[in-house]
Amino acid sequence: MPDQPGEQGSASLRRIDFNLLIPLQALLMEANVTRAAERTNVGQPAMSASLAKLRRHFDDPLLVRDGRELRLTPLAASLVTQVNEVVDGMHAVMNKHAPFDPASTHRVFSLVTSDYVTTVLLKPLLVRLAEEAPHVRLEVVTPRRGMGSLLRRIECDLVVAPCALVHVEVGGYQQQPLFLDHFVVVVDKDNRDIGDRIAVEELQTLPHLGPAVAPPPEFGGRPVPRLFSGAGYMTTAMHLVVGTDLVAVVPSRLFRRYGAACGLREVALDGDSFPVDETMFWHPKHVAEPDHMWLRAQLVEMAAELEDASPQQ
Repeated sequence: MPDQPGEQGSASLRRIDFNLLIPLQALLMEANVTRAAERTNVGQPAMSASLAKLRRHFDDPLLVRDGRELRLTPLAASLVTQVNEVVDGMHAVMNKHAPFDPASTHRVFSLVTSDYVTTVLLKPLLVRLAEEAPHVRLEVVTPRRGMGSLLRRIECDLVVAPCALVHVEVGGYQQQPLFLDHFVVVVDKDNRDIGDRIAVEELQTLPHLGPAVAPPPEFGGRPVPRLFSGAGYMTTAMHLVVGTDLVAVVPSRLFRRYGAACGLREVALDGDSFPVDETMFWHPKHVAEPDHMWLRAQLVEMAAELEDASPQQ
């Protein structure tokens, strides 16, 4: 008797190595064998072996040399969305268990973000957690180059940073926008050498606090001065400007909260201000984890309250 349609499908599925789905997703996201290995916490030889199997399965190289880098083949690029959906669904199925109870959970979440985000977003969140999840702790790590490797190796739960500044490192991960802001120039309140407005070209000639993490040459499609005071220490930068001829470029929410009180004034930039789109990024492994989903929801709620409380720009 010929095989029934269901039997044919089962036989076909048995020939598929589903263990290759996770390395396939990592290779598609990273387009780099070493980073894909870090992302899945395996050795590079194991990831190379998985790539060889995947190439045989699809009869396609998937990754091809393009100068010093690798790029996805057309077939590989066409798989990205489908593979992400399948892996996300798999995580959702495997994480179906008892409802998450924030009041009783003991968990430390590691977040890579700036002192600015810590001040305007995490500080009010901590107040809420003290009441609703007293055993949950947040460990904040200062951002630095190589943040993407922390996500790849699952050494942090979330990266929260301006999307335009970190998209090269973490742009291929799960992400969700949180809130918008814009950069402003700040000077000491008694600085009479700088008026109420300043052009970008003039700004670049002034003594300023050098960046710890420089932005790309273009920010939001426009050239920007390399005057950002650093992704991790913006609050410190504001205090260092006080009583000096220095200038700093900091997010407007931070200035509104502390600037006037510590003796600073804002200088308007001619033209549009530079946008800050604070975004959270996380590893696909966490997509359907109930505790991680809960934390992300808390951050989204706090960010919405932050936006609601913002004055009209």
